[in-house]
Amino acid sequence: MQFLVVDDQSTNRAILKWLLEEDGHEVIEAVDGAEAVAAYERNSECDVILMDVMMPVMDGIEATRQIKNRVSGDVYIPVIFLTALDDDEALSKCLASGGDDFLSKPYNEAVLKAKIAAHVRIRELTKQLAIQNKALTLHNSRWQREQNIVQHIFTTALQHNLSECGSLKSYVSPASTFNGDILLSAPSASGGLYVFLGDFTGHGLGASIGTLPIAHSFEQLTRRHMSVGEIAFEFNRMLNIMLPDYMFCAATILELSSKGDSIQIWIGGLPDGYLIAADGSLKDTIKSQNMPLGIERDSDFKKGFEVKNLAKGERVLFFTDGLDEAENPEGEFFTEERIRDCFHPGCENSLQCVLSRLKEFTQDAEQRDDISIVEVSSGEVQLARQDSNSIKPPVALNWELHTRLTAEEIKTTQPVEEIMSILGAQTILRPNKDVIGLLLAEIYSNALEHGILGLSSKLKKSEDGFMEYYQERQNRLDKLNEATIDIQIAIMDKGQKVLNIRMQDSGKGFEHSDILNSDQDDSFGRGITLLKRVCSRVDYLEGGCCIDLDFPIDQTAHLA
Repeated sequence: MQFLVVDDQSTNRAILKWLLEEDGHEVIEAVDGAEAVAAYERNSECDVILMDVMMPVMDGIEATRQIKNRVSGDVYIPVIFLTALDDDEALSKCLASGGDDFLSKPYNEAVLKAKIAAHVRIRELTKQLAIQNKALTLHNSRWQREQNIVQHIFTTALQHNLSECGSLKSYVSPASTFNGDILLSAPSASGGLYVFLGDFTGHGLGASIGTLPIAHSFEQLTRRHMSVGEIAFEFNRMLNIMLPDYMFCAATILELSSKGDSIQIWIGGLPDGYLIAADGSLKDTIKSQNMPLGIERDSDFKKGFEVKNLAKGERVLFFTDGLDEAENPEGEFFTEERIRDCFHPGCENSLQCVLSRLKEFTQDAEQRDDISIVEVSSGEVQLARQDSNSIKPPVALNWELHTRLTAEEIKTTQPVEEIMSILGAQTILRPNKDVIGLLLAEIYSNALEHGILGLSSKLKKSEDGFMEYYQERQNRLDKLNEATIDIQIAIMDKGQKVLNIRMQDSGKGFEHSDILNSDQDDSFGRGITLLKRVCSRVDYLEGGCCIDLDFPIDQTAHLA
């Protein structure tokens, strides 16, 4: 080790030099404070300074002050004062100047070496601490840079949310910088509104990672104008592939119609939602009926969704479990019961009522989970100009599909399912996929059962008649040898874009007027009633052997 010995008495310097060199240390000498400062500047890596107090030119107190000012913040250079002074005031000045210890003259060799050893240990610990601090500083810098990168990725992923929409109100309060809650919104191609509210398992960065693929895919799926059930299916498939088994996403997916008079709802794993009446009271509870995303296999997943009609002034409200599990200072949960109590006549702003009650309940207690709430209101969807400009209505090309089914194909295939797999892939038809599927199934059943098999619906008027009807249907189908059904489907212009379906069978025809005029209270004929309600034209031709209908594809029809 290297020592700087400062003393104007050569004898004192010689004694200290002899003691230190005896232990293998290197010694640099200085005769006054000014020379000591100069010596330190030349040898700033010296390990210990032994400093006399009373010296000419510059005393030890001033020399220590100047040396300490030259020492970098993460370096410890112990200064031990050598002094004959014994009054408290003088010793205090020594320590106040930056000194770390003092040793009274004449020197005690054992005490001197013990003090040196103690300060050397402190110096070594300080070096180690400086190294660790440097490593921590570097690590923190890298972590901060990585956080900034991740934050940028999340910000970019979510930047396509609607900037402004009068139909949508929301509140998002993360418990940390990164969170597992995600709220997305996008316009639909028909001028409506899509909303996705999700809550991934866990907290912090780990949970938030799962939100990225959802955010990336949401806009693409909504542009294809999928139903909320189809979107849920695609998300479920994607998360099953990407996420570990213990991670999943509870979610609610909504689509509000352009007129704001109906809303499609798919809920999997999130708390029940609420339908709020125009006066602010609770009208209905919307139950979660599905598993969270990322759990079920494709074959087990149900694409079904609920449709709610919305009257003027009505709205729906959904939230993640961070709301009902919010705690007050006593550790009590907010609970869904308290949430429902927020909905009462006279409450014009349901979301604000919930937030006010939540703040009153929690009393600024620590938030342990992310809280996200979304409210979607009835009424025509109004979007900001930049969001409206991003809507690109699907272009419907005029095309035609034709197939002829033989008797063997009628007996062994599911033609409606096969055809719907083609029609369902058409973006322009997706909003009405379920309705079109029902229409096609209805007219195919009529062609097969009444046209080719010659069955009469009057058999269905009793419970036994239903059983007899379907037993006879199977018997006649098993014996079928010669028959054809021609199906022709086209998208065409008739003043408006329509899906034209023409189906002709090789049967003898049937009394289609009985079905067309059937009452909705009848146990049969309800599918035809739907045809009359949603189609702009329905014509039976050739004695009932052929049906020709037009379904306007620029409408949004509902099964309800």
